[in-house]
Formats: sequence, C-alpha cells, structure tokens
Amino acid sequence: MNNEIRIIEKEKIAFEKPTAIVGFPDIGLVGTIAVYHMIDQMKLKEVAYLESDDFPPVAVIHNGRPLSPMRIYGNKSLLLIISEIPIKVSLLHSISRKLVEWFKSKNANLVISLGGIAHPKRLEIEKPKVYGMSINEETDKILKENNIDRFEEGLVVGSHALIIYECMKNNVNSIYLMAESHAKYPDPEAAAIVIKLLNKILSLDVDVKKLIESGEEIKIKSRDLMKRTEGALEDMQKIQEHEIPMMYR
Repeated sequence: MNNEIRIIEKEKIAFEKPTAIVGFPDIGLVGTIAVYHMIDQMKLKEVAYLESDDFPPVAVIHNGRPLSPMRIYGNKSLLLIISEIPIKVSLLHSISRKLVEWFKSKNANLVISLGGIAHPKRLEIEKPKVYGMSINEETDKILKENNIDRFEEGLVVGSHALIIYECMKNNVNSIYLMAESHAKYPDPEAAAIVIKLLNKILSLDVDVKKLIESGEEIKIKSRDLMKRTEGALEDMQKIQEHEIPMMYR
C-alpha cells in the first residue's frame, strides 16, 4: 500500500482566492448532506476528483455516468469537496495532506470543514447548536462575529480534525464547524442549520427548504452510507481510546 493520492483536475479555472468547504462522512453525515445539497442548489460543476489505488473498488453512478466517490465541485470563488464513501483510517493522513496542499496551490483564503458532534438528547433539541474550532486570531474573529461557541477542550478525530491541523501547519486559514446531531442516524436538519450559518459567513443564499422537506427521504437514501461510516468511526474510536493524551485521562 503506497497511499498515493492524486487530484485530477477536469477543468482549468482561474481561481480567485476560493473558499473550500469539506463535507466528509462522519457523525450524522452532517457535512456530507450539507455539501451535497449546496452542490445541487448552486448547480456547481465537478472541477476535480481524487483517485488512489488504495481506494475501494467502487464507482458512484450519477445520471448514468460513473464518477469517483471523492469529488471536488466549484467555481472561481468556491470549492466544495464531497466523499460518498467512508474514509479508511489508513488513508486519512494522506488525503488530508493532499487536499490542503492542493488548496494552498489554489491560493484558498479559507477552508471550512463541516461535521457533527453527537448529542445524547438530539431528539429533544429543536435547533441544534454549532460549535467551532479555528487556528488563529483571524479565524477566531469569524467565530466571534457569527456567535459560534468555540470548542475549547477535548479530542476530535477523523478527516476534519486532520484537515484543520494540516491547514494550521501550512498557514491556510481554516475553521471546523460541528453541529449537534444524531450519533447513529443521518441528520439533514443539523445539515440545514450548518448551511444557514455558511450563508451568513460567506454571504451565500442557499435555500434549505427542500433539504428540510426531504428530510425523511434523505435519511432513507443515506442510511447505507451512515452504516458504513459508523464502522469507520468505530475504528477511529478504538484508536482514540488507546491514544488518549495524558491531560485527558
């Protein structure tokens, strides 16, 4: 296994300091559902995709055509990254490094990762809360201006944790937004809350009405991905349990 990740560009675009939004499968599929909805509503084109000999032997079929399960959509000012497969632990580091390297090559001004944070009483919450992580004073300001509570102490695992860490190492501004969500079920309502927040942060106008109305349908369509993602999350959890830093024991 060489873990070589390649990003293949389908279109040459003159990017103008784009914002990159990453929605990989994790708790509640919050980021995946949010990014998929944004791509659909904004009618964004696929501009690149990721490939590796170490990816599982699958292709995603959309409109009768095979696609890579890990793709990048966008325009000159916005990049949306989606994966329709869970990411194996063995590939997390190489994918995160490659993406951040690519973002930097496109002179991205901000990278936003979208994820979920499990809440044991999610069914009792009408409006999920969103927590944020940032890497410097400039990105702290984004959280403060949008009344986003900072995730101050604890552990985060998975692709989004590595992406924000790689951004910090490479001086690429980044924030990680985590919405309270169901631990084991797709949560389109939490995804809608995150999109509304992105509308505010980035001055977008993505309608979430269809997302909310189609909530039950989305839960059914994405339950297989949620089940496979659960397995990947359990693998990460096992690693986390064995590698808890001293200050959290």
